[in-house]
Amino acid sequence: MVRASLILALAVGSYMPLTAQTQKFVFSPGEEISYGAYYNWHFIWVNAGEIVFKADTLNRGGEKEWLVEATGHTYKAYDLMYTVRDTFYTYLSYPEFEPRYFYRAVNHGSSSSQQYYKFNHPTGQTTYFHDSEDTDPVHTKFAYKKGIHDILSQAYQFRNYDFDKLTKDELVKFDMLADDKVSEFYFRYKGIETVKTRNGRKFKCHKVSVWLMEGEFFPEGEDMYVWFTADDNHIPIMVETKIQIGSVKALFLDAKSLTFPLKSEIN
Repeated sequence: MVRASLILALAVGSYMPLTAQTQKFVFSPGEEISYGAYYNWHFIWVNAGEIVFKADTLNRGGEKEWLVEATGHTYKAYDLMYTVRDTFYTYLSYPEFEPRYFYRAVNHGSSSSQQYYKFNHPTGQTTYFHDSEDTDPVHTKFAYKKGIHDILSQAYQFRNYDFDKLTKDELVKFDMLADDKVSEFYFRYKGIETVKTRNGRKFKCHKVSVWLMEGEFFPEGEDMYVWFTADDNHIPIMVETKIQIGSVKALFLDAKSLTFPLKSEIN
């Protein structure tokens, strides 16, 4: 059965560095993007569920903040085989987009886990908590370096990256929060490709492959591929990756309140 978080497959694929990139926001409050989630086992692709990403602003504690959210769930027909209910959200400073609090709840079948980061920017420390039915709770603190994000907010940050400056097979290293530490990963730029979604839409995309360390959901290796729109939005159109059993794919369905036109779409 599918053992990977529907959201993690997409968010990890969207996570890249912004070193030497100009800070800007290609997304706006009210943006919403939805994806279909597919699971592959023995050459059979199953339409398993849906993922929705939202970005907005709100007032919390008397301050205006960003709120980015992602929810993933399997369809009722697939629930009979394996139920997935995932929730991720992050509160961030406005307009700087520095994370303040990240929360993740993952429910797969009969198992569940929760995780959060509390970012203390004045002290440069992050409080980390993780609890699941399979392991003992972890509650610790570690040093936090400005510019390092949780996986969800970095998925949004990455959309500022300028792929046009990269050459084919160029390798770029980046740091990422992984459990109770900051770890190093890399991605490799694979060039321009055309991607067709299940609803027949076609997009010109930048393709990258991502190296992941072995963990709860993913095997170690350069086995994740992501296709981003070759326009100012840099929306992930498709993500495909191996998991511990089989593979998963997320395919773009629709978007609301985009900041820029989808000029990468091929009519």
